[in-house]
Amino acid sequence: MVYLSMDDVFHIIGQFGWSQRIYFLSFSLLSGFMAFHLLLNVFAGLDPSFKCFAKDDGATDPLVDQCIGNSPHNCTIVYTSTYISFASEWDLICSDKYKVALVQSLWMGGVMTGALLLGGVADVIGRLKTLTLSLLGMIAFEGFSAFASTLLIMIVLRYLGGICCALIILSSFVLSQELIGMDWRSFCGMSLGLFFAIGIGVFAALASVVDTWRTLTFLCSISGLLFLSFPWYVPESPRWLASQGRYEEAKVVLETMARKNGKFDSLPSHWEISVNAKSKEESSKKPVGVRLLVSHPYVLLLTLIQINSWFVNSATYYGLTLAASNLGGDAYMSTALSGLVEIPACLVAVAVIDRIGRRLTLCGFMMVGGSVCLCIQFIPARFITLITVLALIGKLSISASFSVCYIHSAEIFPTAIRNSGVGILSVAARVGGMLAPLILMLGEVTPNLQFTVLGLMTFAAGMLNLKLPETLGQPLPECVADILALRNVGKTNGTSKDHRYKKLEMGEEETEGEVIVRPRSPFSRGKITGEDQVPLMEEE
Repeated sequence: MVYLSMDDVFHIIGQFGWSQRIYFLSFSLLSGFMAFHLLLNVFAGLDPSFKCFAKDDGATDPLVDQCIGNSPHNCTIVYTSTYISFASEWDLICSDKYKVALVQSLWMGGVMTGALLLGGVADVIGRLKTLTLSLLGMIAFEGFSAFASTLLIMIVLRYLGGICCALIILSSFVLSQELIGMDWRSFCGMSLGLFFAIGIGVFAALASVVDTWRTLTFLCSISGLLFLSFPWYVPESPRWLASQGRYEEAKVVLETMARKNGKFDSLPSHWEISVNAKSKEESSKKPVGVRLLVSHPYVLLLTLIQINSWFVNSATYYGLTLAASNLGGDAYMSTALSGLVEIPACLVAVAVIDRIGRRLTLCGFMMVGGSVCLCIQFIPARFITLITVLALIGKLSISASFSVCYIHSAEIFPTAIRNSGVGILSVAARVGGMLAPLILMLGEVTPNLQFTVLGLMTFAAGMLNLKLPETLGQPLPECVADILALRNVGKTNGTSKDHRYKKLEMGEEETEGEVIVRPRSPFSRGKITGEDQVPLMEEE
């Protein structure tokens, strides 16, 4: 009987074969679809153009885009814009304009609620089942909101849709990372961010040709029906199945992928999934959820550092997005530009993440972004163009670091709580996003003070991230013991140009057996310079 670790199996059947490419394309399209929902309120609640006529004196010239006494109830409103948003349908202008922002805030609150309270669902019932149910829920809630008769009903439905959105983002990303080999994790993770950026531009184009918010919302919702086909061709994560002790089911998934990749004959005739002793012990216990994150001081330290990093990344990302929102001259163009500037950020991150490692890439982009923001403070406010350019450079950097955050964090948390861990970090990100508008208000106190605050936060968080372990070339951790083993990675050649993989120990003693040398990434296969080699299989 031959025993293979999960990473050994992927090395044999293909780390990014035809089956995984189909899965990757599906998850990429889903990422672009999620951009629709994340930006829906930008166009559904678009500020309308209007004229305000005094009710008691019709001969008086009307006010344009203003209300008498700042109240829409003091005048007769005549809308001049051709697009019908829910702001114009329910007269959410002047003193009632804050209700438009309230819709977005409560939707973001739903995303935060989903990540906080239900982020661990996928660790209990599985990634695929969670993804399917949350997709169905979001399509239903967001679709029904297009027919809401009152603002309150729409807010409730959008809040519920936000909860489902959080589960989709978390479970789809984790599942996409667990269905491929380690060499392709960074490429696929960064590419999802690229498709999200493209989705922003596509949605802006779609919104520009739709004339009502109800039509836009309905189209945005039903376009997700295509992804309900996932259970018919996307398998459950074999890593999650193995973490739950369901080794036979995991083996079936892996063999099916091997057949689709044309690699089934490469597998031994009799093989089983090897089980890390500590991982087996943890999987045999009752689920402890996020309590694993505080089970060891080092694990707790990593969690706190990542919470801070995600909070700062989100606050800076949304802060710079709002600060540069007038680049295109109108809402459609500015929204499209905000997505297009993220494309080069993803491409640069893809080019360096497998060469210098996750940790240095993350820290480097954050420190560059923070430094650029700090420079803005010393530029006179009249140089608007220069300030805008620097803000865009800062957004390029923070967009790249945000994408790296997802990959790095997914490679730090063990399989048993990976979805829960990333869910907690997502909550921190949502809090940062909600505080971003408040940070921007500092500019009213002192010109460009908001950029100084964002710059200091980002630069400090980038420095703090140097305490995180390097995960380049390391197998995905299956248990807490595997996380602890990462402490020594950065002390050797974990981020060197030529990287070797070291398989985590199967128990307390080192495993012996046939060894192989694995190339560092699909894009750079240089000479092997380290001392570590990887046991490919054990025979009994």
